[in-house]
Amino acid sequence: MKSRICFTLLIISIVFCSCKAHVDPVKLSSVKFNSIFAYSRDSSVVYCLLGAGYYRAPKSNNADSLISSWMKQHPNADLIPVSSINGKSLMIYCWAIDHADTINSWLIHEGCFPGGTMIGIRRGKEDVSDVYVDDVQYENFIEQIKFAEAYARQNKLGVWAKENPIDQ
Repeated sequence: MKSRICFTLLIISIVFCSCKAHVDPVKLSSVKFNSIFAYSRDSSVVYCLLGAGYYRAPKSNNADSLISSWMKQHPNADLIPVSSINGKSLMIYCWAIDHADTINSWLIHEGCFPGGTMIGIRRGKEDVSDVYVDDVQYENFIEQIKFAEAYARQNKLGVWAKENPIDQ
């Protein structure tokens, strides 16, 4: 009997741990943006358009104005949670999407940030609390980012311009 209970608890634990946390998309109109960060009305959640290295990433001089312009042109966009980081408030790396338009890949395409800033926090990192997109969605997104960065580099846009070189 005791082994059955232990086995049942083990199965329940495995199923529970393997389930992805679910967070619904958030309407862009329900948050307030300041540069790459958006704040929920109750301030318990901070959304970030950049994943890796956002606090030290090079950015073009017009990045904030381009973010603001995109937001105005896409008022019905959704913020799609990608992954979250534990902290005093919940920080969620997100994609802002309006139909086929994604601000994240558009910012890379315009040279506002290097493509590496769109690498999300992935499973296996100690400070990650949850990952909300599946691996196929994530890999498709990363492929878009690679093409967008190649375009920005080739056309010397933003951070890839001669006066602002970051190419190593």
